[in-house]
Amino acid sequence: MNYKRSELSECELATMKCVWDMEEPVTASEIMHRLKDEYGMNYKDTTVYTFLKKLMDKGFVTCYRRGVMFYQPARTLAEFRQETVQKNCDFWYEGSPSKMLAGMLADLKISDEEKEEMKKLLS
Repeated sequence: MNYKRSELSECELATMKCVWDMEEPVTASEIMHRLKDEYGMNYKDTTVYTFLKKLMDKGFVTCYRRGVMFYQPARTLAEFRQETVQKNCDFWYEGSPSKMLAGMLADLKISDEEKEEMKKLLS
């Protein structure tokens, strides 16, 4: 089994999150502004272009030109989340979802309403 923890660096992940959150093709300039406004990551445009190039090389983003370059996701957020959860479950919790859930919830304060919602999800 391949235990590579993450396909994306923290900066690439934040860039990709911007692409997913925008829900339509987006320019590097829009990503640069969102990185700054949403995540406090103040990068120059050349740095954002580097992140986008790496994301294209890794198969996360595609692009097309209409005057300027537009970027869009090649993979869905749902697919990425599922793969990430499965990798973490396999690596940290011996593939056991119950161990993973117990580990994730161990230090959280959970309201009675949230407990009831979780029970419904597990039924």
